[in-house]
Amino acid sequence: MALPLGSPPMTKLLRVVALAGLTAPGLVSCSMIHKDIAWPEDMTGKNLVGVSSGWAFAEATVKLENGEGGLATPPNDVGKSSTDLDPVFGMGIKYFRYLTNNFLLGAILEHRIFDPEPTRPLSADVDLDDFGTTHLIVEARYQLDPIDEANRLRPFAGVQLGFVPEVKADGVARYGANPFSGPVTEEISLEGTEFFTLGFVAGASYLIQEGLTADFGAFYEYSLNPTKDQLVLDPYPGVPGFETPSTYDGELFESGVYLTFGLTWAF
Repeated sequence: MALPLGSPPMTKLLRVVALAGLTAPGLVSCSMIHKDIAWPEDMTGKNLVGVSSGWAFAEATVKLENGEGGLATPPNDVGKSSTDLDPVFGMGIKYFRYLTNNFLLGAILEHRIFDPEPTRPLSADVDLDDFGTTHLIVEARYQLDPIDEANRLRPFAGVQLGFVPEVKADGVARYGANPFSGPVTEEISLEGTEFFTLGFVAGASYLIQEGLTADFGAFYEYSLNPTKDQLVLDPYPGVPGFETPSTYDGELFESGVYLTFGLTWAF
């Protein structure tokens, strides 16, 4: 699902974080919340491990250019379109260390699965199947001291640098009828190169047991560089003028707002 028009990503991010901080105690089972506990006065040297999941409002921009072959005749030799990346599943594991009571440095391993909506960068509809990406993320985080009377709620904000080693996806390209053929559906495969991402995160950790927090947050992330691959199209084998496949250089940029929730253990 795409963001509503007129709703800047950072504005939406701040609204979500504020809501998460206010509702955190109510979203955790009452049986899990222990009374008469509070954050330690100093977390310096403590380690954190955690798990998380969430939801995404993401999209991808696809660009095809430098076409060669029978399909790559003007004006169809360059195309660009955007598509929503509907979330299917997402899971992450993380490790952080308190360098000071307020400053943390850590790493996150995430796997995300999306179902792209059909898109039309050229004269054919491209419909990709569900595909997954693995994200290796380094995060620098600043965490405030507790802001509530019970000393349980600690907001945080951070910056993330991510690396995605590859993108693999299968799907189909659908061509309309033309003078020498009826509608054609062709299977396609994409193997995109690695790319880097930059993200800005904000959220809050609510202490529910000694050494255990419920975490709620959101982050905005975008690609610093595209994932690239060569798209090969061969819908009309044997037809004069289309004896050899057509090729395009393809690029894909991802961006989106992600909502997260999870549990973290301190030791």
